[in-house]
Amino acid sequence: MITMFWPYVPEEAISAVSEVLRGRWIGQGPKVDEVEKIFGEKFSIPYSVTVHSGTAALHLALKLCDLKEGDEVITTPMTCTATNIPILYSKSKAVFADIQENSMNIDPKDIEKRITPKTKAIMVVHWAGYPCDMAEINAIAKKYNLKVIEDAAHALGAKYQGKYIGAVSDYTCFSFQAIKQITSIDGGMLTALRENDYKRAKILRWYGIDREFKGDIYWKYQIKEIGYKYHMNDVTATILEVQLSKLEQVLKKRKAIADKYLEGLKNIGGLKLLERNPDRESGNWLFTIQVEKRDDFQKKLTDHDIESHMVHVRNDICPIFGGQRQELPIMNKLEGKYISIPLHNHLSDEDIDKVIKVIKSGW
Repeated sequence: MITMFWPYVPEEAISAVSEVLRGRWIGQGPKVDEVEKIFGEKFSIPYSVTVHSGTAALHLALKLCDLKEGDEVITTPMTCTATNIPILYSKSKAVFADIQENSMNIDPKDIEKRITPKTKAIMVVHWAGYPCDMAEINAIAKKYNLKVIEDAAHALGAKYQGKYIGAVSDYTCFSFQAIKQITSIDGGMLTALRENDYKRAKILRWYGIDREFKGDIYWKYQIKEIGYKYHMNDVTATILEVQLSKLEQVLKKRKAIADKYLEGLKNIGGLKLLERNPDRESGNWLFTIQVEKRDDFQKKLTDHDIESHMVHVRNDICPIFGGQRQELPIMNKLEGKYISIPLHNHLSDEDIDKVIKVIKSGW
């Protein structure tokens, strides 16, 4: 079976974790500080804060926006529910904007149409790792004095107009969950452009306690804002540090696979490839295509031992978000067409050739 996903865990990570487990620090310790520094330097990001999941990063980013009950966050329906459920934690409302047909990313034009006096933030997802139109989105945010949160769970290593994703907007959230480009089993990173947000996020990730305060213990526990147990530990940080040292080769392999698909699957009737513009580079977490007769397409692949999957479904169909919205015409149009095919570091050239050959033979 040619699988959709396969976690990438280098042997060096296993050895490094064994060493940490024999040492003094297994909770949040020096490895956490070290990996934050490495991450920031690697992607030219001013401030990086580790957390235990991408969802935790998103929740902290929303906390930094100071949302109140009844406030609105404009977001995409085309994502994992982990993107939008944190909006509900603050008793705010997720307002869904439509997506672009050629990228499946949120449409800046539709974002602006949905802004109201209650709007406080814009949340975007770089579908499959391909960056959204961030110049347009940040311009809209500046015009209406809104914060921008990028959910970059798909987009580690992606670039937009020469900058790494993570160094573009107010807040960016990364995931190192099991099947991402690199994994720390579970883990996340919140990046910020301003020092005050960085300091506040570090306190919020540990119950609202300033772990760096060295004075009287009673003053240390003068908690002024409710925080959470969202910190990363040294075991996870150790895995992540090793993984970051391997990232270039991981991304190179994933790009080679994507490039092979882009070449091998072009000009096939009933199949549409998503756009690739020269001003941005994808993180290539997924390889998503749009096909006619999707059920037949998936059956054909399954009959040849090839997995395929939608991966995520539109969030607005969930009862917690109010049920399916019909004012999303592009989302409605693509709902029965999009599908992702295998993309991971364990794929061989023979696997990729087989996937292309089976698809080209029709369905």
